[in-house]
Amino acid sequence: MSDLRNELLGGRTPTLPPYRMLVPPGWEVFELGEQDETQLIGRAAARLKANNRGDLTAAVGRYVRDALTDLRRQNAFAYAIPGEEAPTWVLGSASLVGIRRVSTPDLTLDDVVRNAVAQHGGAPLGEDARIMSWAESRTVTMDGETVRSLMLNYLIPIPGTRRTQAVHWVVNAAHAEDMPDDDPKLEAWKLLFDVHVATFAWLAE
Repeated sequence: MSDLRNELLGGRTPTLPPYRMLVPPGWEVFELGEQDETQLIGRAAARLKANNRGDLTAAVGRYVRDALTDLRRQNAFAYAIPGEEAPTWVLGSASLVGIRRVSTPDLTLDDVVRNAVAQHGGAPLGEDARIMSWAESRTVTMDGETVRSLMLNYLIPIPGTRRTQAVHWVVNAAHAEDMPDDDPKLEAWKLLFDVHVATFAWLAE
């Protein structure tokens, strides 16, 4: 799906039309199949071994498998994380996930958009209004420590579905609990992904 040169391509996902989107420099893109799962676990194991923490390999392997299994349940189709060459100003644990969302009788995509506007100040990204974006902030527990997580959401309708299906890109970035929501680093993080998600385009089949 990706040539790992900061471009995310989707053409092998049966439920989605082909698409293209740029990802930040140094980020690595994975599918959610067994091959990429094995690759992710292998990379994590190598990093642990390099840091003399090979004893954590089994636990990290279980964590990765459980996390990817949970993403598959949510109809996720793509996953990206900062690689070794990602900019050093990355706040902490960060990820980008692509999820295929489908309207239900209880929650339509129009309902999702209305809630995003009312509850989170959602607004169109760019002048063409083809992408709805909103940000959320929440407290989470990671490795026994309490941190804040900035969650950026981008909702893009799938052509031909009459707004009943959409691609939902979700960015999660952990940061210090005492960092204010208007901290310049968080603003820069949001701008970074606004710019990259704005490059999303459906490709002719």
